[in-house]
Order: sequence, then structure tokens, then C-alpha cells
Amino acid sequence: MFQHLLAGAAALAISTSAFAQDRCEEYPLAPATDPAALGFSETDLAGLNQLATDLESTAMMIVRGGEVVFSHGETDRLIMVHSLRKSLMSGLMGIAVDAGAVQLDQTLAELGVDDLVGLTEQERSATVRDIITSMSGVYIPSAAETPQMRESRPERGEYAPGEHWYYNNWDFNVAGHIFERSTGRNYDSAFLRLFAEPLCMPDFDVFETHRQHAPGTMFSAYHMRLSARDVALFGQLYLQNGEWDGEQILSQDWVRESTGDHADTGWPGAWMGGYGFMWWKVPDEATAEEFGLPQDMYTGAAYGGQYVTVIPSLDMVIVNRMNTDIQGGPRMGGRDYTRVLQAAIRAARD
Repeated sequence: MFQHLLAGAAALAISTSAFAQDRCEEYPLAPATDPAALGFSETDLAGLNQLATDLESTAMMIVRGGEVVFSHGETDRLIMVHSLRKSLMSGLMGIAVDAGAVQLDQTLAELGVDDLVGLTEQERSATVRDIITSMSGVYIPSAAETPQMRESRPERGEYAPGEHWYYNNWDFNVAGHIFERSTGRNYDSAFLRLFAEPLCMPDFDVFETHRQHAPGTMFSAYHMRLSARDVALFGQLYLQNGEWDGEQILSQDWVRESTGDHADTGWPGAWMGGYGFMWWKVPDEATAEEFGLPQDMYTGAAYGGQYVTVIPSLDMVIVNRMNTDIQGGPRMGGRDYTRVLQAAIRAARD
């Protein structure tokens, strides 16, 4: 079913904007003709607009029932995804798993994965599943590692694979390596071919991708720029259980499993206490009730205020972007994004 998505030569290095001129006549998610019918009154929309303005959001979108009920700011601006790359890679990895190119129980040793420092036998026993749940037990320097990551990194060998969750860029970078090595496709051309083109992402440009390297490791961090409109389409694909225009791009099984709660992060807050395959989860019913959030929601989150939240029970996708190219510019933390979620959810429930 999914093998054809990985077949053939690498996609041409062209922007989807050019591709859209041939196939995508208009943005796939149309503005809602009647937002009130979808739960969003004029008062709700005015309140959301004021909140987005107060938080200095670069771009914010809310999609319900496949229609854009709220749009604020520069939704077509290409912005660095930062750690949203991890949820995007989860989607690419899902296609590789669906096609049989990757198995979740394969170990690093079986895949021939090592690093410059030389991995121990215990470290090489980590599986693909351990990697994409950030539980590899490999604690060595990585590309795009922040000072906070370095300070909180466990001692090497302190935990075996699968024992302990730690937000580990080494794992996320290796996930990209495993995808590329197993499929024979670069992540940027793969994203173009597998997501940007079929979803008609209007702003994605493959030239706006790059890799970040670091000394001491052979695995780079993979980065790209997406607009709020592009990210909303990716979230909508997940909301639709991987189906798009009659084609099953991701299997329903992958969407369900990858957005399940596989790890306890121990992190405080409303929606970061659980972790799936590179997606954040509301950890339990008590937390959901405390913050007024649906327990089935899942979120991709990144530095500065890059967010996409999918809420199946409300048929809704919420996106926020902050332009981090502006040095010292506004940023949106988790608490403020929770306010956005709560406002949107209240409107949808009412």
C-alpha cells in the first residue's frame, strides 16, 4: 500500500510553490463560511484575535471540520520549524515503517548505527522504538543540543535503553539518519514528495532546508522552514487519520500508535507530561480536567512558540508560529500557548 510512496528517484529540488501552480489551484483548507456553525461566535473570534495580538503571535490558525475558522498574522511566512522537525520526522518514519523499510524492533547494532565516540554494546541494543520515544539510553553530545539539554543529560550508561525518558537530540538526529539510510531518500526531498506535494503545501520550498552539524558526532540535525498554512495541513493529515484526497498517505495504525502515550516525561504543565513517537501528550485524565483540555489531543512543540495541536474529539487543529529570525523578538512559552488552547477549546465546546 505504501511502497510506491518511497519508490523512484529522489524528488526534484523545486519549491512546492511551483508545483502548486500545476496541481494545487487553491489552498486545500477553505475559510469557514459560517464559523458560528463550528462553534466560533464573533465574540470568540474577537477574543482570539486580541489574545494573538497580545501574545505578539506572528501567525495563528484554527481549523475545525476542515475549514479555517480563525486566521491571524502572516500565515504564509516561512519560519524555522526548530523542534517541530521531530513531529515531521515522525510522519516520515511512519511512511518508512508502513512500507516495511524500517521495523520498530530493529536495534542500532542491526542497523549498523555507531557514532564517532564508539557506542557500547548496551547502547547499540537500543531499538528504533527507543529512538523515536527518546529513550535510547545513549547520552553523548549531539547536534543542536542546547545548554539545558547538556546540563540535564544523564551520565553515559546510567540508564539502559527503554528505561528512562530524556529529551535527547541524539535520538532525534539518529531518527533522521535511520530514515534516510533505510529508504535511500534525503529527508528534504522525501518531505517534498511525501507530504508537501500531495497536501498542496503552498509555501514549502526545498531550498529552505538545511542541516546543522556539531563536533564529536556524525549525525546532523535536519531543519526546514514551513509556514503556518503548511503546518496546518500536516496537522489536518493526522486529524484525518493519514488519509488525503482518497489516498492513505499514513496508515491509521501509525497515526494511532505514534500519537499514543509511550513515555512519562516528568515535565510539568498541561500537555507535556506524556510522549509518543516525537509528539507531546496530555499525561492523564486528571491533568486534562485540571486545565480543561481533551485528553486525546497531541502536540508538536518547538523553541520560541512553534506549535501544532491536533484534537480528534473536537475535529480541530491549532497552529501558532513565532518569527525567531527577529533577534530578541517575541516568543511564546508553554503557559501562554495553553491559554490559546483553552480559548479555542472553550469556543469549540460551547
